Amino acid sequence: MDTEGLLDVAYGDEMRQKEMCLRPQSVFLNHGSYGVVPHRVLNIQKRFMDEREGHPDHWFRRTAKGYWLDARKAAAEFVGADSEDVVFVSNATTGVNAVLRSLKLQAGDAILATTLTYGSLRNLWVDLEERIYPEGVQCLLMEIKIPILSEDQVVKQYDDFLTSHPNVKFVLIDHITSPSAILMPIAHLIPVCHKHGALVMVDGAHAPGQVQLNLNTLNADMYTGNFHKWVFTPRGSAILWIRRDHHQWVNPNNTSWLKDQSLSDQFFDQGTRDHIPFICAKYGLQFYQAIGGMEKIVEYTSKLATEGRDYLVKELGLTPLSIPPSMESPNLRLLKIPGVPSGYSSKTNKTYQTNLTSLFQQLQRGFSVMY
Repeated sequence: MDTEGLLDVAYGDEMRQKEMCLRPQSVFLNHGSYGVVPHRVLNIQKRFMDEREGHPDHWFRRTAKGYWLDARKAAAEFVGADSEDVVFVSNATTGVNAVLRSLKLQAGDAILATTLTYGSLRNLWVDLEERIYPEGVQCLLMEIKIPILSEDQVVKQYDDFLTSHPNVKFVLIDHITSPSAILMPIAHLIPVCHKHGALVMVDGAHAPGQVQLNLNTLNADMYTGNFHKWVFTPRGSAILWIRRDHHQWVNPNNTSWLKDQSLSDQFFDQGTRDHIPFICAKYGLQFYQAIGGMEKIVEYTSKLATEGRDYLVKELGLTPLSIPPSMESPNLRLLKIPGVPSGYSSKTNKTYQTNLTSLFQQLQRGFSVMY
C-alpha cells in the first residue's frame, strides 16, 4: 500500500477529510462496533475483489492462500505471536464459539464468564448449557459489581470464586469489557485461573489497536481479537490465537475438506467464503503504523475520549464509571445516562424521548468541536 504522506496528515478533521469515507456532518462514535475503513485500504480491498472476479477458480485454488498467509504473518507480528498459532476468523464471537464448541467436558464440569461478558457470548453460555454440552455441565456467570476499587479486588474475586467452584475447567475473560469499557487485569488473572487448573481464553474483541499485545508471553491458552474495530481493516476480520499445545483439539465451526489437517488449513478452508477482509488485515495494519502507530494514536484518542467524558459530565451532569485509572480502556469511556422515569407511560415516553434527543444533540455539538 502506498503510505506516502500519511505521517504528515493531522489527526482530526484533516485525517477525516483526506483519508476516511465518512459522510460530512456526521459524528461517528461507534468504532467499538464497526470501525472505519480508510480510502487507501478500501481501494486495496476493491483491487483484490477485481482480481478474484477476473478468475474465481484461480483465486480460490491458487492465489488466495498465499495472500492469507502473508496477512497472517503481519497480524501475528502485530500481536506478538508465532504465525503458526494464529488463524483468521470473522469476529471475536466466532473465535470464542470455535473454542468452546470444541471443548470436551464431562458432567460436573463448569465453565466461567462474568456479568460483564459481551451479550452475544452470554447467549452462547445459554446455548452451550441447553444444546451443546452434556447434561450436568454448568455454564456459570460471576457477578462483577461497580464500583471497582482496585485491580486486586477483581483478582481476589476470581481467586475466591474458583476456590469455591473447583469444577471450573475453562474461564473466559474479557480484555476490554463491552459495553462497559473496563480494561481487565488479564496478566494477573491468567495465573490465578491456571493455579486453579482452568484453561483461560481472553476475549480481546476491542484490544488490537488499543493495547500492546504480546501473546507469546501473555501465557493465556487462547486469545481472540478484532482488527476491524481499531486497526482499519475491512469488517469481518479478526484473529484467533491458539497456544501450540491446544492445536489438536480446537476446530473451526465448519467442518470442511481439510478436516484433521493443520490448524491453519482447517481455518482457511471452510468452503467458499470471502477471504479478502482477512487479506486486507496486512494493509489496515500498514495504515495504522503509517499514521503514527499505537503510541501516537492512543495518546490522541485517549485524550479525546477523556475530553468527551469530561464535557458530558460538566454540561449534562452525567456520572462516569467508578473504576481505578489502570482499568480505564484507552479509547472508550462509560457514562451513566438517565434512566427511563418510573410510571412509564405514553406521556412520560414523549418527555423522555425529548430529553434524550436534547442530550444527544448536545453530545454531537460537543464532539464536533473536539473532533
